Amino acid sequence: MAKKTKKSPTRSRGQSNRKKKKPANKRRWFSWSLIGKLALVCLVLGAAGLAWLDALVRERFDSHVWQLPARVYARPVELYEGRVLSREDMLKLLELMRYRQDARASTPGSYAVQGNSLLVHTRGFSDSDGGEKPERIRLTLSGGQIRSLNGDDLARLEPLQIGSIHPQHAEDRVLVPLEKVPPLLVEMLIATEDQGFYDHYGISLRGLARAMLANIKAGGLVQGGSTLTQQLVKNFWLTSERTLSRKLMEMPMAILLELHYSKEEILEAYLNEVYLGQDGARAIHGMGLGAQFLFGRPLEELEPHQLATLVALLKGPSWYDPRKHPERSLERRNTVLKVALDEGALSKADYDKYSSRPLEVVPRGASALYAFPAFIDLVRRQLARDYPPEVLSDEGLHIHSTLDVLAQLAAEGALRDHLNRRDPDDSKKLNGAVVVVAPAQGDVLALVSNRDSREAGFNRALDAQRPIGSLVKPAVVLSAVSQPKQWSLATQVEDGPIQVKLPNGDVWAPQNFDKQSRGAMPMVDVLAQSRNQATARLGLDVGLKQVAGTLKTLGVQRNIPLYPSILLGSLELTPFEVAMLYQPLSTGGFSTRLRSITDVLDKAGQPLARYPVSTDEVVDAGPAFLTQWAMQQVVEEGTARAARRHLPADLKVAGKTGTSDDFRDAWFAGFSANHLAVVWVGRDDNRNAGITGSSGALPVWAQLMGKLPQRSLSQTPPAGVEWVWMHPDGRRVSAEGCGEARRYPMLEASIPEDSDGCGAVKKTGKGIKGWFKGLFD
Repeated sequence: MAKKTKKSPTRSRGQSNRKKKKPANKRRWFSWSLIGKLALVCLVLGAAGLAWLDALVRERFDSHVWQLPARVYARPVELYEGRVLSREDMLKLLELMRYRQDARASTPGSYAVQGNSLLVHTRGFSDSDGGEKPERIRLTLSGGQIRSLNGDDLARLEPLQIGSIHPQHAEDRVLVPLEKVPPLLVEMLIATEDQGFYDHYGISLRGLARAMLANIKAGGLVQGGSTLTQQLVKNFWLTSERTLSRKLMEMPMAILLELHYSKEEILEAYLNEVYLGQDGARAIHGMGLGAQFLFGRPLEELEPHQLATLVALLKGPSWYDPRKHPERSLERRNTVLKVALDEGALSKADYDKYSSRPLEVVPRGASALYAFPAFIDLVRRQLARDYPPEVLSDEGLHIHSTLDVLAQLAAEGALRDHLNRRDPDDSKKLNGAVVVVAPAQGDVLALVSNRDSREAGFNRALDAQRPIGSLVKPAVVLSAVSQPKQWSLATQVEDGPIQVKLPNGDVWAPQNFDKQSRGAMPMVDVLAQSRNQATARLGLDVGLKQVAGTLKTLGVQRNIPLYPSILLGSLELTPFEVAMLYQPLSTGGFSTRLRSITDVLDKAGQPLARYPVSTDEVVDAGPAFLTQWAMQQVVEEGTARAARRHLPADLKVAGKTGTSDDFRDAWFAGFSANHLAVVWVGRDDNRNAGITGSSGALPVWAQLMGKLPQRSLSQTPPAGVEWVWMHPDGRRVSAEGCGEARRYPMLEASIPEDSDGCGAVKKTGKGIKGWFKGLFD
């Protein structure tokens, strides 16, 4: 019988699948659990992200240090009765300082012209001398002088900012606290940029909705709907790119910013941070600097239409640049004024008045910040020389300079006027440089390096090395009179042909300017008439080493080759180096390091360092007085006598003309008791300029010195020097009224014991022997 086999029970496919499937309630539980976990992770990450953003916002805002350049200021302008100052120059000064004309001079920074008088409302300022409060002063000017000054002895105008120096960055701004911001600017800003500023908490849903619609219509990101707070976040922490990721970062950061800080703090930060354009490599940030950059005035002095121009720039500093796109800028400015009218910030009368005004933007480069590039170059160099980089990297330094704005304007005007007369169409390619110094203090009062003084570039005053010509001759005379037993100013020097054989076999045979020789003449006339042959003979007799040593003593730092040609000025110096050379001659033998800076303060006003006046006596008083007196004769009766027409008759000044070979360079260096000025005129290509020191440089010097307040050089000799009447032969004492006898200052050791026997000889101080000889000769 067949055996039955058992069949294993089989499961259908459907049965198998049903057994594997989990119950529905379990599946739902798992899904919600996963979502919950993910939500928790996101919440934790979000909280961590918000905490990180919160820390970032607070740390950046609390510790923010504004990037500020070092600011360079001129010295305050001093006004007093009797000061040499024309009405024209005073008006130029007020224009440079951006004082506005106002019939009543009602606010600081304004003035009124009232006949021969000027009513000036000064701006207040603080300095190490205590500063000045704003006040209205009345000046009466006539005859090139201040005739009266409000009954006061002295008035001071604020130090003019003449430059900014950026050691580590290119940002610039003028910080303005909110209380000094014109309320109208704040009203215009909020009305134009964020009308809900005082109501929202960092973001505006209405603004976002409006921006979303605009972006949908445009098919891309064209509008952000940002509040002022969001704009500040973007400027402080983010980039200006219009991306969704930046927007998602910006919004929570704006809310956090509003959570921790008041509206006033946010507004003040915005007004000082906002970007308003570019000035070359310099980024213009903040309304304070924007006011100076566009209008040349402090923010608090701007009128409504000017404030509206600043607000107009926020929509696009480049697109609405009033200098590049004036029509576009004007339209946007008037839109801002219209919004201010609609929001009640402006009356209809004011709207009509200011919307009809032009932009009134100052030309680029017209600001005092760009006015004196050559002087700022000197400041930069002296800062780099005297301060380590870590000091200069500090933010917001205040650098007080020695620049005298009136002296600077006078120097610029004198050079420009003269070159325009001699070379009106620039066909001769003449250019020049001027250095003005207060000799006793060593303060550089003015520095000009170009006939177009506003043009930056090659600094001729500091870098143009040219043969100094006859400017070297006072050093030859000083070397001689420093040896009183051999030479005095009365000593006869032969002005005749001279030949010197040089080591290479050439013969050096200098000629006089007029190609004539005049024979024997007193040393003082050799200098006054600038006789080359006589100077060369004198210098060779004194010795090349002695003359080179004198030049070194006076301040020449370059190597001086011992060639005979140095006696006639083959030595090449810059105008600034010539000022250094002449400074001891102008002070009676005292050398003071030339400086462009008086002190440097940190942003809190505390001094980092000062530039004290340090003086050393490098030349004995007697020889220095003799040399200075001889240089006075250059102006009284020598090659510089044409300068007398521009100067007061009783003013005693001294100087020396200089001309290099082939008339390439024209020089004049001269001084009064309180001003030393060096002028160079020539061509940059070193070709024949067709001018001499008398025709090319002296007119500049004379016009300049005539516009500055001057004091005469002292005519009182120092101890050891006496006035002596000398016989024309220079070897015998004479007396007043005796033939052609001349009066000289002489060192006692150089006064001869012999007399010509004419008249009563004055006691010389040489002792009993000399006194008795004077009585009985």
